[in-house]
Amino acid sequence: MKAIIMAGGEGSRLRPLTCDIPKPMVPVINRPVMEYSVELLRKYGIENIGITLQYLPQKIQDYFLNGAKWGVNFEYFIEETPLGTAGSVKNAQDFLDETFIVISGDGLTNINLKKAIDFHKKNNSIATLILKRVEVPLEYGVVVTDNDSRITRFLEKPNWSQVFSDTVNTGIYILEPEVLNYFKSDEKFDFSQDLFPMLLEDGRPMYGYITDEYWCDIGNPNSYLTAHYDILDGVSGIQWNKNDQKGKKHIGSNNEIDPSAVIEGPCYIGDYNYIGKDVYIGPYTVLGDYNTLNKGCSIKKSIIWSYSNIGKNSAIRGASICEKVNIGDGVSIYEGAVIGKECNINNKVTIAPGIKIWPNKNVQENVVVNSNVVWGSSVDKSLFGKNGVTGAVNTNLNTQFVTRLGASFGAYLKPGKRVVVSSDGSNANDMLQYGITAGLLSSGIEVYLLKNVTLPVLRYVVRRFELDGGAHIFSAIDNPAYSNIAFIDSQGIYLPPSAERKIENLFFRGDFPIQPWNRLHKATTLSDINLFYIRDILDNSDVSAIAEKNFRILLSTETDFIFSMANKVLTELNCTIQKCQRQDIPKMLKNGEYAMGAILDNGGEDIELYDDKGVKLKNEMLLVLKSFICLKSGATSTIVLPYNAPTIIDDMAKDYRVDVIRAKVTRQSVMEEMVKGDQKCNKAFSLYFDNIFLISQCLEIMAKENKRLSDILENMPKFYMMEKAIECPWTEKGKVMRTLIEEQTKNNSDMELFEGVKVNHKGGWALVLPDSDEAVCKIYTQAFSEEYAKELTDFYEKKINQIKSQ
Repeated sequence: MKAIIMAGGEGSRLRPLTCDIPKPMVPVINRPVMEYSVELLRKYGIENIGITLQYLPQKIQDYFLNGAKWGVNFEYFIEETPLGTAGSVKNAQDFLDETFIVISGDGLTNINLKKAIDFHKKNNSIATLILKRVEVPLEYGVVVTDNDSRITRFLEKPNWSQVFSDTVNTGIYILEPEVLNYFKSDEKFDFSQDLFPMLLEDGRPMYGYITDEYWCDIGNPNSYLTAHYDILDGVSGIQWNKNDQKGKKHIGSNNEIDPSAVIEGPCYIGDYNYIGKDVYIGPYTVLGDYNTLNKGCSIKKSIIWSYSNIGKNSAIRGASICEKVNIGDGVSIYEGAVIGKECNINNKVTIAPGIKIWPNKNVQENVVVNSNVVWGSSVDKSLFGKNGVTGAVNTNLNTQFVTRLGASFGAYLKPGKRVVVSSDGSNANDMLQYGITAGLLSSGIEVYLLKNVTLPVLRYVVRRFELDGGAHIFSAIDNPAYSNIAFIDSQGIYLPPSAERKIENLFFRGDFPIQPWNRLHKATTLSDINLFYIRDILDNSDVSAIAEKNFRILLSTETDFIFSMANKVLTELNCTIQKCQRQDIPKMLKNGEYAMGAILDNGGEDIELYDDKGVKLKNEMLLVLKSFICLKSGATSTIVLPYNAPTIIDDMAKDYRVDVIRAKVTRQSVMEEMVKGDQKCNKAFSLYFDNIFLISQCLEIMAKENKRLSDILENMPKFYMMEKAIECPWTEKGKVMRTLIEEQTKNNSDMELFEGVKVNHKGGWALVLPDSDEAVCKIYTQAFSEEYAKELTDFYEKKINQIKSQ
């Protein structure tokens, strides 16, 4: 059998460790990580090995040469441009004339390849994927198999709502040569995203070999540290010292160690190191070669490559230090920090946890470094949540942060694009608007500015002027000290998760180009946009029908400009508006003087709606009302609903001969489906995502039907829904979903896996959906009665808690 080691990756998520070396050459226990893959193959008698290269290929070739040192034969295949995982292997097709194994050059594993190969042959598989169960599967490709281990589904790097299992793709494959005939040479093609789904659709036998042996994907600085700890601790099964004994110390040759130095295992010390007086080297520390550790310095759980100098009384905790780094006296470096090659860290510097310093940087004395390189401030690992980017103004959402964020958005869009940046007009959000604008301009973006607007206005401008995207800053509904930054694309919809991930990667790597002075654009302020927006609402409303009714409306907002905008629209509709406190709305409505009450959020999308009797519409009833208005007005030939929407809307749509499309439950997913193909969707889009337009449309339907809002709602079909959040640690979510699927499959249940796990019962349904932002699983149920909806909810709550406790 032959093998292919994929060694072409740049390792962008590992930067600055990989700024000038390919990822397979990153040292693990003082050896390139790819060396462990070579030794694993040789252990199982696989000696003819092809290596695919792309990024800095000469560094790998110069180290490994022809492979004779390891008792194997290497043949190199170099990509001129990135071809994807499968495309790179296609380059070696002539070499791969028999069953072959594909393994990554940057992963660590002790998997028994013989057992996996035997499994492949026993099942006559065309492609066998080696799988592993992990606690948090978000960064991997999730693979679903049936009871016979045959693969039934793939999902590449899902979000939590798409996690159907905790079984993930390790990137180790056993393949038959014929799979390479499914695509052309010099074509960018990926195993997980392209080839395997193609084989699955073609009905070819594909199997998943699930291993409980060690596997670690060194994808980021944290997993890089973890791999070292696992090897030193003996849990990896990968030999790292001669005796391979847990807790032992490996100390190489020609080291000069002062008798007063304390060295505790497990640890690894290479060759030719100087370890001075009173130095402390704690457990899980790795030193390469030719390092100098001066008097009184203390190293714990850290990786120090080679040729570095650690000053007197400096302390390093859980950090990664590249080669030729000079660290002065009294320096403190904390957990998760990464210091790039040839940096100079002067005396008494403090480097905060998680900070990355790129190569060749000089940090002056007595500086507290709490931002990557020279940008920004300490931030969470994930930027985007349900409301875009959210944080406390002038704390984690400060000017440095938003400038970097703007530059990252600009780098994602590419120079020359046109973007509008808007704010709700508050002093704090105007400040953040300027910061984002500066970052965008630095990336070569042409920027337009808007103030005192809402998200729907921003969308209106992006579509009207055919811009490439936008960002809107507005205050959180219940806490003006917090702000939200929402990003939209050229169609006016929220960015998809893939785009958010790209922006996050650019942000954390600091990997965005800064344009020269003569390529910078200016920011242009747009005026009177609200007037055009208001006119657009009126043009899409039956003004005369509404005006005849002289509706009186209660309105509550947190900002004057939103009230002013709503008031201008409703005044044009001949309505009388009474501004009031939100808590007073139900009581004031009961006197029968008002047609409805509404609480408008600061972004312009969300609304709390009350009927003329003071009854607040639940979220599911509000969605039914929006759908009814949409169907009644003929606003669209298809109606798009989130997956957890009441099924009575489907029945209503049939009456109007309108097709229903189900989207994932996020707003972005619903928006994305709405703008696909249907040219009549603009009014429907605004109806669902513009609270002022929704009010005008409610008034229009009330006027034309000559009914009160409560009467319209009373005539809606009856249904009962419940929603409940169940605490579920992130590490348990994958197991919960996998176990639910396995149980429902075993019971032959009527199950859907479009998003989460939905089980159809007689008289109702239940949907279990892992939340993307919180450590909870959401349960949605619908039934013919309130009692049965509660019974279904209680059943799945108990089921989730049982699985968690297993």
